[in-house]
Amino acid sequence: MKRKSILLALSGLMFISSSAFATGGTSIGSMLAPSISVKNQWYNKTFPITAGTPSTGKIGMVYYTWAYSSYPAGMQVYLCYNNGNNCRDISDARSGNIDFTPYNLAPNQPFSLYARVNGTGRMVTVNGQSSQIIVNYTYN
Repeated sequence: MKRKSILLALSGLMFISSSAFATGGTSIGSMLAPSISVKNQWYNKTFPITAGTPSTGKIGMVYYTWAYSSYPAGMQVYLCYNNGNNCRDISDARSGNIDFTPYNLAPNQPFSLYARVNGTGRMVTVNGQSSQIIVNYTYN
């Protein structure tokens, strides 16, 4: 009887402690970066969100890669959360990661790639190439 009580108490403790931990997930998106044909104009494109990504939770580390057919002087590239809110300049790093943990952002909102070429005069179109994003998140 005593042994049974101890086992029941331990299994209850395991249930309580397991529900206190957050569960993690990942959303992965791929697309062609937006092509740039006119200087001083922002172009953007949204990464698709993985189906089933929860609305509650918190984004952690975000990994990205972006590419273009050429990289003219004055080119700027930003990774933005939720259609232009909370942007990070990634112009100098064609791949890398950003920790979004401190911002308490929901994982079911989209990330977008914003790009432009600063300057004057004519330009040859800069074609967007394959770009990816991996969004890690936690939820209860």
